[in-house]
Amino acid sequence: MLKWMDDYYIGETVRNVEDIRQKLDQGKLVPGIYLLTLSVNPHNILEIVPAVTLFQKTAARMCPEIVGVAKGIAEAMELVRSIVQTVYEETGDVQVEKYIKNR
Repeated sequence: MLKWMDDYYIGETVRNVEDIRQKLDQGKLVPGIYLLTLSVNPHNILEIVPAVTLFQKTAARMCPEIVGVAKGIAEAMELVRSIVQTVYEETGDVQVEKYIKNR
């Protein structure tokens, strides 16, 4: 089972996000969908993960908490930019993980 943040971010063009989430939780392929996760690397803020990689059971088990869903890599990158910009504007900092967990 994947770990999802309660109030995760959703890209503007994502439709039927609950269907997407259900398919991913069941280990089914969902092409074209990208997930934003908190980074396990201390040098990174967020990671963009193609949802198709979670079809592999080991990748799904190792997946960090999902904080966003986007359709296409361009939308995923825009969602990351938007999140970081919001955090910076509201806190004057880029501690995204702290912001996300306390909102």
